[in-house]
Amino acid sequence: MSTTTKVSRQDIRKIIFDNYNDTDVRFSNDEILAHLVEEERYRAMELDVLDFEDVLLEMEASGMLRPIAQNFNTRYYRLWGQVEQTSCKACGKTTYFVPSEEGKTCPHCYATL
Repeated sequence: MSTTTKVSRQDIRKIIFDNYNDTDVRFSNDEILAHLVEEERYRAMELDVLDFEDVLLEMEASGMLRPIAQNFNTRYYRLWGQVEQTSCKACGKTTYFVPSEEGKTCPHCYATL
C-alpha cells in the first residue's frame, strides 16, 4: 500500500460522498478527476487518473468501491454501501466511510474508528 500520493485520500472520499453517494450510481475515475481539478489545491497540477489509482485500489480492497467495468485507464465503480460522514473520537475531525468497510482508521490521526 502506497503512503505517498499527489491526491489526498480524504479529498477523494469527500468527492464520492458529495457527488456519488448512492449504490445505484455509476461513476468513474475520470469523473473524480474532473472534481479534483476544480479544487484550488489541485488546479495547477497536471493530474492524471494514474496519480490516484493507488487510493482507489485501497478503497476497493477495503470494501468501499465495487469495480464494475474498465476501458483502458478509465475504471467505473459503484459503492458497496452508502458513505457516511464520521467524526473521529480521538481528534474530532471528519472523515467518510461505508459502514461495512474494513480497516477504518482516521486519515488525520490514524486512530481506529
